Amino acid sequence: MKKDNKRKRRMRLINIGFLSVITILTITVLFLIIHSFTSSTSASPNRGKHQSADRSKTEVNIHSKDSSIRGINIVTETMDDQRMPFSIQYPKSEFENFNQEVAVYIKSLKKDYQVLNENSSRDTHGRLNVTFETIRHSTGYLSFVLHATKTVSNEDSIMEVRTFHLNPETGIMPTMADVVNHNAENLKRIAKIVRDQIYENTALQNSLIIDSVWQPTEPIWANYRNFALTDDELILYYATGVMTKRQAGPVQIEIPWKDINPYVAKEFQVDHVVERQEKKIALTFDDGPDPHYTEKILKTLEKYDVKATFFMLGNRVQEYPEIARMVADAGHEIGNHSWNHPPLPNLTDEDLHHEVQGTEEAILQATGQHATVFRPPYGAVDQRVRESSKLPVVLWNVDTLDWEHLDPEKLLESIKTDLKENSIVLMHDIHESTAEGLEAVLEFLKSQNYTFVPVSEMENY
Repeated sequence: MKKDNKRKRRMRLINIGFLSVITILTITVLFLIIHSFTSSTSASPNRGKHQSADRSKTEVNIHSKDSSIRGINIVTETMDDQRMPFSIQYPKSEFENFNQEVAVYIKSLKKDYQVLNENSSRDTHGRLNVTFETIRHSTGYLSFVLHATKTVSNEDSIMEVRTFHLNPETGIMPTMADVVNHNAENLKRIAKIVRDQIYENTALQNSLIIDSVWQPTEPIWANYRNFALTDDELILYYATGVMTKRQAGPVQIEIPWKDINPYVAKEFQVDHVVERQEKKIALTFDDGPDPHYTEKILKTLEKYDVKATFFMLGNRVQEYPEIARMVADAGHEIGNHSWNHPPLPNLTDEDLHHEVQGTEEAILQATGQHATVFRPPYGAVDQRVRESSKLPVVLWNVDTLDWEHLDPEKLLESIKTDLKENSIVLMHDIHESTAEGLEAVLEFLKSQNYTFVPVSEMENY
């Protein structure tokens, strides 16, 4: 019995001691936790302020203010993030369609900027700056020209230009289709003028990449998305590196309205005093090149210092590429006249494509240059034929019928019958009679003070 009592007392003492140890340990742990929390708080009394400051650096600050134009606000977005800072300024109007179009572009800029920075070295710091200028036209249309510069290192930056257009009173957003009166043929003619001005622009001489000019100036609507309207000229913008060396930056081409008056809508045409100019005439030769008569015609044209236009068949260019090259080297204009001379409206889409594009490829391969004008055989043309080529369709207003009479003397007689200023004369460089009668034609036209030009240099051709 005594042993049992002693055992019970011993167990009670053990339990009490165990509970005491647990209690002490618990109190110690709680003390350490409280002490740790208190120490960390006292060591960083401004921690919350720093976190708030860090967040503010990555927040986008947006400010809006009125511009000098009623209905147009200037919105500025900035972010001071150390790695991806930006400052973006853009217009905002009362019209949601316009605002949405601008917003989509700004969003794409930010996305591209983010991708550029993610792909760059962690040691570099980027910068995105967007500013804009507003250009007014007397119709009430405004052109907003946004200039964006994306910098991903100290030496590497990308510049681009994007334009938006609006009449702030009506909400109308004009496009290039509106400018050219929704006429694709007008755009084709303007494209030729733009291309010529680019080639002749002395400021671009050292940076222009000749082989890169054709594609961005082709007469498709997307190529003429970036433009501005002034009262004196149409301004076109091309992105960095599109047709010039990258370091040259974006390209700006200014086309006076008076130079494109016939090809634009009435509201954009300008009144200008037309000085009395020389009488112009364009000589055109179809169906070549010919190994016998084209070369003789070239010699006669050279003798009288005359430039003409040769509408070539693709199959003959393929057969006589050296003759086609002679025409190009002599400085004459080359046109596309189909591959086999069929009535193009009668063809399937596939055959029409071959007739037109096959000839374009043959001319480019033989001469190293593109055709600049297009003449459908027999003058047979419909909307589908027009759309088959990106070149202006050119017909004629003086037909010599040289293929019918085959008489050198009648060549001049037929021209005299229908001759007038701005005549486009149809001949063929595959007939001996045409080659023989050409000199008399040139003598007469020179005596009448006509100036000879390639057909694309005629007004409203």
